[in-house]
Amino acid sequence: MPGHIFDPRHAHRLDEPERLRLLPPDVIVELLHLTGSETVVDYGAGTGAFTLPVARALPHGRVVAVDLSQELLAKLREKLDPELAEHIELVHTVTNEIPLADAAADVVLGVNVLHEIADQAKALAEIRRVLKPGGRFVCVDWTANDRPVGPPRAHMLTLPDARSLLEAVGLEVKEMREPGGRLPYHYVVVGAAP
Repeated sequence: MPGHIFDPRHAHRLDEPERLRLLPPDVIVELLHLTGSETVVDYGAGTGAFTLPVARALPHGRVVAVDLSQELLAKLREKLDPELAEHIELVHTVTNEIPLADAAADVVLGVNVLHEIADQAKALAEIRRVLKPGGRFVCVDWTANDRPVGPPRAHMLTLPDARSLLEAVGLEVKEMREPGGRLPYHYVVVGAAP
């Protein structure tokens, strides 16, 4: 079963140009369909490779950057300029829980996170809990197909498996994308809260 914790000693990898070429932040932001005033949870925010671009797209909203690693959040904190800091809340969690009220988030973003979680059903139920009705979980993760880069295939979920996990917690799958284009090794699955 997937589930392994990202080692913060490898934090530098999260901001490497090659990673950002394979996961362009502008493409990730486009997937969110933001209007500028939403509350977005970056679940597994790490060093903020996507937190910061999402915050720039939210002049009247906020990003709640959640991570299990205090070390990674400290690296994200170092990147914050005063203007962006107003729109970003950094939250350390030890249990994959999101310290928000029920139905508080418009969007939850998870990039390369689902395969890292040991208890995926519990984590996805927590994501569903914080989503407003109609709110979306945008999951972007490594394909389990053959690829020249990325974590071992044994750690990955297939797109159908990811879909089944979202549906099992009551999220309605609205979009599924196979790897391709500017996301050559990542699938996308979007689930909406009822």
